Amino acid sequence: MNSPAFITPLREKESAKSSKTPHPRRVTDQDAKSPLPDFTNSVHKIIETAMEKNDLDFFYRLYLTRIAELSLTGQGEEFIKFAKSSLDASPNSLLMAQGFEAIGNLIDLKFSQCRKILDDLEAHTKDHEIKAWVDQISNLCRAYINFHNGSYEDALKHAEISIASPVKSGTLDPMDKGRLIRLIACIGLITSDVKKIDKCAEEILNVDNPDNLIVLDHAKSAIKSMQLLTYGEYKQAFDLAKTTIALEEASGRVGISSPFDCKFVLIRCLYEFSMVDEALEEIVKLGEYSKQNDLHFIACLCEVGEIRILSRIPESSGKITNKINRLRNDVLLNPDLKAMTWLVDLAEFFSKNNSYDLGRLTTIIERNPGVTYLQQLGNSILDKKKEENVSQIKALPETTAYEVIRKNLHLSKVRSEGVKRQREYLKAALEKGEQVGALEIFLRQDNLTLEAIINLSSSSNSIWLESLSRLAIERIQGRNKFAKISGEQLTAREIEILKYLSSDNSISLIGQSLHISNNTMKTHLRNIYRKLQVSGRHEASKKAKDNFII
Repeated sequence: MNSPAFITPLREKESAKSSKTPHPRRVTDQDAKSPLPDFTNSVHKIIETAMEKNDLDFFYRLYLTRIAELSLTGQGEEFIKFAKSSLDASPNSLLMAQGFEAIGNLIDLKFSQCRKILDDLEAHTKDHEIKAWVDQISNLCRAYINFHNGSYEDALKHAEISIASPVKSGTLDPMDKGRLIRLIACIGLITSDVKKIDKCAEEILNVDNPDNLIVLDHAKSAIKSMQLLTYGEYKQAFDLAKTTIALEEASGRVGISSPFDCKFVLIRCLYEFSMVDEALEEIVKLGEYSKQNDLHFIACLCEVGEIRILSRIPESSGKITNKINRLRNDVLLNPDLKAMTWLVDLAEFFSKNNSYDLGRLTTIIERNPGVTYLQQLGNSILDKKKEENVSQIKALPETTAYEVIRKNLHLSKVRSEGVKRQREYLKAALEKGEQVGALEIFLRQDNLTLEAIINLSSSSNSIWLESLSRLAIERIQGRNKFAKISGEQLTAREIEILKYLSSDNSISLIGQSLHISNNTMKTHLRNIYRKLQVSGRHEASKKAKDNFII
């Protein structure tokens, strides 16, 4: 949180009196023998030499470095003490002291207290000469507060205002600007806004870094890992995110400065590598850390991510239901979390993604018009039920690895293209998948596609394809463990009937609702019971729900 923005008004005021700017901590030649408690013996000589030469610029940079380190390592109280040491007893300094207190509370994750201080400070500086400075740090703090309370749209607004501020006396320093751009990119990752991430990846490269700040390099790496993930370059994204996490954790980055964005990238890559157990382990650890530190939005995102992963595991419906109910209670009972209600819908969406409950999925989509990610997921599911437009599919871009895989997978299912062309499209998708390490995107496909992958592996020397083939067999077996060993599948009509079996309506009434004769209903029921290996309607309904059929 350090920044010339925090002290520039004071410096400019004093520089008007003297061409030589005083050091923020008022170091003089007489202070040359002062103790240096914040620094190791190895740098004492350098500091003493600077004191002897009265190198004010050196001490100014040293001051900023210490401010930055305190903010990045979660030492809010120490930040307040150290920042205030640069102030005098003037009215402006007293107001600036409040600003430092707000930042310190933000660092210590005391969001409510930070907001109260900012409200009071803004009220007392409406027509004040340091209003521009107050507005800038207020927007900076409120960007983080709103993000961690789940109000990501408000977070975006405040972050963009702070970054774009034209105020000469309060411009953000590279560290603050870089971290705000990184926050915006993280919001883009959460909402699946690829364009926003691309813009951030471009903007971060244009941030001046005259002092070669490592924290800015970390921000660039984090944003790049997010961009690589959205492009489907999972291997590269994984390596870069893992390296950035290691570097930042070794530097003691915690709280709002912790690399949770890179951990999201890491977890998603593990999931795309089909390393389900490892992905679950990492997301549970991140969720527990977030709960312990009152990072509510991150904790809720982890809950939703865990539900998404569990939705791929058969017979997890009970655990998923409990998690959704707990998440719903946590969000609805806490007024500070009202902005996160869409996450409950997202969790339910993932839990029903493999079902044919299009009515419920449509309801979830329609009541979240402003949630880009849910809209995209909804369109993807609903489009599967529409007839494929071959010309539209062929017009899809192939700029990124993800686009290449997605387009060729779509074309591999178009019957009018012919078996030979379908096979070539699938090969193209698999070749790109092997390059980037993608597995889960193939395992999400229907059984016919999985069977085609298995057949292709028999004539290939690729170890990766052989591994994917084994996973495809396991996925088919998992889907079919409620059906006959032969892999006989329930038809769409049978699944439609299954949804009605849990009601109190009689079989004849269900048949009438679906415009099915009594004899045809009996045939459908015999097939359903046989395929599910059950003896009656209630048992069939329960087994179908347990395996996400309905």
